[in-house]
Amino acid sequence: MATKEQIKEVILRIAGKPSSGAIASLADEWATAIAELDKTPRVQSEVTDSAPIPALQKESRVTKPTEIR
Repeated sequence: MATKEQIKEVILRIAGKPSSGAIASLADEWATAIAELDKTPRVQSEVTDSAPIPALQKESRVTKPTEIR
């Protein structure tokens, strides 16, 4: 997982290393928010299953119509 400073560096590098403007002023806040996302699990199933994505629900398919005409 990347640190806040690494994330901020990447944001500024992708934006062309601006010295002023919206991207330069918000890069620190964006980096903090992204670093926090890495620290906390997204859903409870990731904590219990250690799965990178939430467990899939069983798929049910309709093979016959339910009404009769």
